[in-house]
Amino acid sequence: MKAGDRIRERLTRPITLIGLMGSGKSLVGRQLATTLDLPFTDSDQVVEAIAGISIADIFDLAGEAKFREMEQRAISETMESGICVLSVGGGAVCHLDTAALLKERSILVWLKASPETLLSRIGSTASRPLLHGNDPLAALKHLAEARADDYAIADVVITTDGMSGTTATNAVLRALDSHLAVT
Repeated sequence: MKAGDRIRERLTRPITLIGLMGSGKSLVGRQLATTLDLPFTDSDQVVEAIAGISIADIFDLAGEAKFREMEQRAISETMESGICVLSVGGGAVCHLDTAALLKERSILVWLKASPETLLSRIGSTASRPLLHGNDPLAALKHLAEARADDYAIADVVITTDGMSGTTATNAVLRALDSHLAVT
């Protein structure tokens, strides 16, 4: 039996990918969902679809608190729809209610990467409200430090520096297979 089949057979709740922007949550999430034959949802895309505007515009027009409220609702509704692979925004687990929801109702996988790697993957920072300013690398370093304890609630941690999307996906599959074998 292949690892993907073993994992899918033992899954009782969604798999949620967490980490800073640029860590590979969407790319790895889509590949993981394909491999496991599960639906994939990106909570940022759900929020944008509901709002009819970009996340950057939500931040500008309504503020971060409103975005986080919309994000939590999107995550909760996605989890109610069944077992899936879910990618959430980088700050989702930094909010107590959302973190508790994610920890209780999903398997948390932290995709971790250095700020330098993240910045190289992000490219343009125009659509990243938290990176607006003169020094996006310094902003990423600050976010990485500030959020490390929040991300540490993860069940599985994969460092993706130097990994392609496929390599990172395979690392997540191996780690999930091991995690589910002992839980």
